[in-house]
Amino acid sequence: MPSFLVVTSRDLPEAHFLAGFLTARGQSTAILNMTSRPLKNRLRILARLTCRRGPRYLADLMLGRLAARLTPALRVDPFPELARDRARRIPVTARLDCQDLHAPAALRFVRSVAPDWILLAGAPVIRRDLYGLARHGALNRHLGLLPRYRGSDCPLWALALDDPDGLGFGVHFVSDLVDYGDMLVQERMPVEAGTSFEGYLAMLQRRASEAFAGVLERILRGERPSGTPPPPSASYFPPAPFSVVRRARANFARLARAPASTPALGRL
Repeated sequence: MPSFLVVTSRDLPEAHFLAGFLTARGQSTAILNMTSRPLKNRLRILARLTCRRGPRYLADLMLGRLAARLTPALRVDPFPELARDRARRIPVTARLDCQDLHAPAALRFVRSVAPDWILLAGAPVIRRDLYGLARHGALNRHLGLLPRYRGSDCPLWALALDDPDGLGFGVHFVSDLVDYGDMLVQERMPVEAGTSFEGYLAMLQRRASEAFAGVLERILRGERPSGTPPPPSASYFPPAPFSVVRRARANFARLARAPASTPALGRL
């Protein structure tokens, strides 16, 4: 019987969706949760973003984060059945909360779990010294079509760039290059007329997690998943700043007013 380790941050509900799926089937499942980054790490990330994108981008990003804090009613909830307190009661085999997924204590925990598979569900970028501890491999659910949209907030970037054909999700093997491992699932998800912005993002996350569960179902049946190598790509998107979110909303509103010309979900 395979064992699984779900890696997440801030106890995101998609992690508990996967954990619940596995434990309901009697699978040995553990959770490694990053509670928050230490201040030093956060400052280092912001400095790197400023160096690569410029101070105007950083100010735009901070404005977007402030706006998100001031409008909690607009937050996306793809798993309403998984209230935070209920999700934490999922009977996993083991659990560790930490601030650094690559700290010695976290890596010791992963070795003690000895997972066959590591599953990323809302986790930050992880290095080989963590994902390489999985006996058979590490898998990630990504909210973007790969390798066209790698990185952060890919649905928002696709909408902001007025690229509705770039909306979708995938499940892939984790590799040293972020969001660039062999692909197991790749599906488009166009905007349907009459859908709300938050409703669409929630549906996208939900369907991507269900597709992830479908891959796990194949593993539980004894299949060894094999992926397709991605074509070359140089694209990588940083966290979406305020201006990108604003353009994404405006373009989404236009798409949601138009009659749908493609099926709601199409496999590539």
